[in-house]
Amino acid sequence: MRQLKFIINRGVEADLYTAQGFQMLSAGLTGAVTGAWRVPDADGGDGIEGFTDKGSLWQHRRGLARDFWSGGGR
Repeated sequence: MRQLKFIINRGVEADLYTAQGFQMLSAGLTGAVTGAWRVPDADGGDGIEGFTDKGSLWQHRRGLARDFWSGGGR
């Protein structure tokens, strides 16, 4: 937690390039602290591959996200 606080505080005072680096570090640390790798529905990279090849998984998730943000799924 101390490392995350440090990154947040320093990121606010830093230039954009450095702040982006701090943001990447904080995402990694947050994932490590919260156990993000153990999320039951984690797809082990299939989502990224689906995005790059625009496969059915990507199309499915794109529709879910669009409905979520537009309120179409309610």
